[in-house]
Amino acid sequence: MNRLLGLKSLGFMLIVFLWAAAPARADDVDEKIKALKDEVARLENAQAQMKAEQIEIKKEATAAAAQLPEFTYRPGSGMLIEAADKSWSFRASIIANFRLEFESGLIEAALDLDGFGTGNAKNSTNTATSSILERGDVLVHFEKLNPWLPTFFFGMDTSAEISQYDRGSSQTSAQAEHDLLRRNNGFNTGRAGNGAGLSWRDLSLSPIGIPGRIPLANFFWGTIGEGDDGLQSFREQRSVQAYLNIEPFSQLKNKWIRGLGFEMGAWFCPNDPNHTPQNPQSIACSSLRIQDNGDGGRQALFNSQSTGSGLTHYLIPGFSWSVGPYRLRAIGGFNRDDGQNDHIKGTDFLIAHELFLWSPQGFLTGNANTPGSILLGTHFERTDVSCPNPASCNNGVVALGSTVPQFKRDAIILREWDLWYFLTPRMSLGAVWWWYDVSNLRQAIAGANNAATMANIQANTNVARNLGCVSSHQRVIQRPGEGCEWTDFNIYWRYQF
Repeated sequence: MNRLLGLKSLGFMLIVFLWAAAPARADDVDEKIKALKDEVARLENAQAQMKAEQIEIKKEATAAAAQLPEFTYRPGSGMLIEAADKSWSFRASIIANFRLEFESGLIEAALDLDGFGTGNAKNSTNTATSSILERGDVLVHFEKLNPWLPTFFFGMDTSAEISQYDRGSSQTSAQAEHDLLRRNNGFNTGRAGNGAGLSWRDLSLSPIGIPGRIPLANFFWGTIGEGDDGLQSFREQRSVQAYLNIEPFSQLKNKWIRGLGFEMGAWFCPNDPNHTPQNPQSIACSSLRIQDNGDGGRQALFNSQSTGSGLTHYLIPGFSWSVGPYRLRAIGGFNRDDGQNDHIKGTDFLIAHELFLWSPQGFLTGNANTPGSILLGTHFERTDVSCPNPASCNNGVVALGSTVPQFKRDAIILREWDLWYFLTPRMSLGAVWWWYDVSNLRQAIAGANNAATMANIQANTNVARNLGCVSSHQRVIQRPGEGCEWTDFNIYWRYQF
């Protein structure tokens, strides 16, 4: 009984204790909840403030980025740096060609950097006629105002294009060099010491109802083929050049005709001094000298020198047809000295084939921008040149003391085979074979004694020996101006950034 009474008393005391403690614990929980709510509110405010600051920083960064120049790169065109508001731009590009030459009779390695670091500010030994700069042009793009308006350009070492089909692109085509007549008649690439011109590029003809375009048209006035980079050619007349390339069906879907293209180029080089006597001037068109291709010890296959004055003209029509991986090119060249000039003539024609054999997409696919593409090319060209008299022909003499040249006319046949592998877009490694067949070549002549004969044989003007057509121990020539054939081989690496 006493135990039961004790338990009841203990239970009652426990109930009283719990009843007294409950309000205290509830107050403590409320305070903690309130504190947590305050902390959450503070964090939410801090987060909102931080988010607002991030938005403001992003706005400032976006505004700053909008004012920075844009950098873009496209294979073949280089890197373009352009202001955000398009108020100015700067483009940098590099074209590189490296070749290892194995020419007949010689083994040569050549690296051509043209005007880079060669001028009179770089200890050039040719300070009178060389410049540190290679090219400097100013271009005014009137086509931005209206697509039918031209680009006006002027400057030094600027280019006057006369044909796009005689060779194709120097970076994406198979053929290694221009045809022999163009490369050697003074026009070459059309480089001018200085001058000015107008050009239209990639002009659509659809507004006038023709489903095609004009890839390039230009007109140039300047010292074509004369004066070094940025230097003057002090003479009284300037050359004039004009060129038109049209692809009349390029916007059609028919694959058989949309690849047709036609071109016509012309160069007029005056040599007519406005004084008496009219002495010939030292200008680009005052002679016609045909040399073999390559840069390792080029040989003069034919040489002439005009002794009069007047106009020299050079016309070069061309044709091209592309379908799928195949391209056909054909051109003709006509070089004539007119007026009181000696009537020196040069004529050539060229037919070329190019075919992309393979790429990672399969056989008969590929292009210059697809790594792994294999390009096969071949072309045939024939060049005929002549001079009218011994005074204008400088092709050696038939005997010591004679003024009669070894030959007055020449027929030069060139066959070329090309194989290229594209490593990356517009970077390729290739092998090129040139097979020459020439009707006449300058040779050594027999002297009055053995020593004189050997001196003539060893002379650098003995073109037949230099090309390996005759031995260095040759005693007498079989026939003055006798021709021969030989083969050159080149390994190329080329890249356009």
